[in-house]
Amino acid sequence: MALVAKDTYELTRAIISVIEAGVVIGKELLFPGTGDETRWNKARKRGTLRKTIKRLENQKLVSWEEIDGEIKLILTDKGNKKTLQYKLDDLKIKKTSTWDGLFRVVIFDIPESRKGVREMLRKKLKDLEFQQLQKSVFVCPYECRDEIDFLKNVYEVSPYVSYILATDIPDITFDL
Repeated sequence: MALVAKDTYELTRAIISVIEAGVVIGKELLFPGTGDETRWNKARKRGTLRKTIKRLENQKLVSWEEIDGEIKLILTDKGNKKTLQYKLDDLKIKKTSTWDGLFRVVIFDIPESRKGVREMLRKKLKDLEFQQLQKSVFVCPYECRDEIDFLKNVYEVSPYVSYILATDIPDITFDL
């Protein structure tokens, strides 16, 4: 990725994440102000911030609304979905220094009509360093219930995914 593209991606992600976190971005941020040399103001001075927000508007990820008498930038439904994608990209299983002796087993039976989602879940579990025991059975030695619940909700597969704690799984090893 070119440096400019990387900067634009990071600025896009920052804008969406900041709005999602509840920080208000008002129109005053886009226009000359106090001369404060924050990252936002540097981007504003280069014109990058305004261009990026305009692109996000064109992509229907953000929109301007009047809230409490002020014009503010808010996320659209499409923008909220984008924040989920960023959270999904950042998802990691926290590895502990000591193992509690339990395996976390994720089993799923997602219908053929949702094959694409099933493949995305399988890929994400592999990315999270789960070991594949069978086609739809994955194992991890670390606590990950919250991460699995998040995946179930994002992919909308809660009824098809089970999370099981196990003490012994033959023929499986992890570098702990």
